Amino acid sequence: MLKIAICDDEKNVCDYIEKRVMDFLAKADSEGEATVFYDSAPLIEFCKENPSYLDIIFLDIKMKTVNGVDCAKQLRDLGVEALIVFVTSSAEYVFSGYEVKAFRYILKTDLVNAFDRIFGECLNELSKADDSFYTVKTASAVKNIPLNDIFYFESNKRVLIVHTKNDEYSFYGKLDAVEKELEGKDFIRTHQSYLVNAKKIKSVSKDSAELLNGELLPVSKSKASAVKNAYLWAKR
Repeated sequence: MLKIAICDDEKNVCDYIEKRVMDFLAKADSEGEATVFYDSAPLIEFCKENPSYLDIIFLDIKMKTVNGVDCAKQLRDLGVEALIVFVTSSAEYVFSGYEVKAFRYILKTDLVNAFDRIFGECLNELSKADDSFYTVKTASAVKNIPLNDIFYFESNKRVLIVHTKNDEYSFYGKLDAVEKELEGKDFIRTHQSYLVNAKKIKSVSKDSAELLNGELLPVSKSKASAVKNAYLWAKR
């Protein structure tokens, strides 16, 4: 079931988005639930307890306590990977969305016309993530791992280790081959020994990348620019 949050300090906007969400899902014969927040602070508190619960967040930018951009930064720091759609009365802050890996934005003046298209794009993105796997063949089993669960691949001589949000799996192979196989899937080589899911990068410095789980991985000088670009443009 799809889990959606709507956060806006205007009740009429929340009510409208909630109705459009449920109408869209009903027509698509899909199940979903919408949770409404009238300020960003309760949303942040909710995500502290449930960082992996939400799939999509419709987030107003101008709010009373924490503005939408700062709220989104806090959510990413908590490890929230939901698609964020900014709902705003002005395009002034749109480019700030790149910093928090926002998926789309909707101007409130265009909400009536743009909503179905944007929401449909969100569902398509989630569907692509659900259908993407990497197959690991170990000595005892074959494991299909969703790409969205993978944080990075690590090379240790002839052994590759795939690090996911919950487990690690070891298998024999070459990191160059994995990199080629995952081309176009938002994986970036940060170092000779690491291939990282750019969607899991929280921040990038000149010599390291911090992941959403708090791990720090080295970034080679020659790869720093490519890593930063991958982080900024990863399809979340």
